[in-house]
Amino acid sequence: MLLPEPEPTPATPARSEPPPRESSRTAQKTWTQVIREQFSAQQREGLFYPEEAIRRGLQGEALVLLMLDENGQVVAARIEESSGHPLLDEAALRAVRRLRSLPGDAPTESLLPVHFRIK
Repeated sequence: MLLPEPEPTPATPARSEPPPRESSRTAQKTWTQVIREQFSAQQREGLFYPEEAIRRGLQGEALVLLMLDENGQVVAARIEESSGHPLLDEAALRAVRRLRSLPGDAPTESLLPVHFRIK
C-alpha cells in the first residue's frame, strides 16, 4: 500500500539565512507526514484498504478534496477524481474523514491523492 502524497503547499520565499536546526525529537512533523502516519495507523487497524477490495484485486488512486477548520479538523471531503472503483472511492473518503488534529501548516483546502496498491 502506498500512502498519500498530498499536493504541495505554495512555495515559501527563499530565506537569506538557513532556518535554525532542530533535533529529531523537537522537529515538528509536516501535515503530509501526519496524514501518512494516520493512514498507516488506519491500515494497521484494518480500516484503510477494504478487505473486499483486496480480495477482488482492486487498485487505484482517488483524488479527494480535503477541507479543514482552523483547528486542523476535517470539515468536508469529496471525491474530485474517482479511482474507477466505488469501493475504493468510499474507502478514501472514510480514511480522510477519520483524520484528526492536523498541524497548523496544513492548508485549509487541498487535493489529496489517496493510493490503494496491493503489494
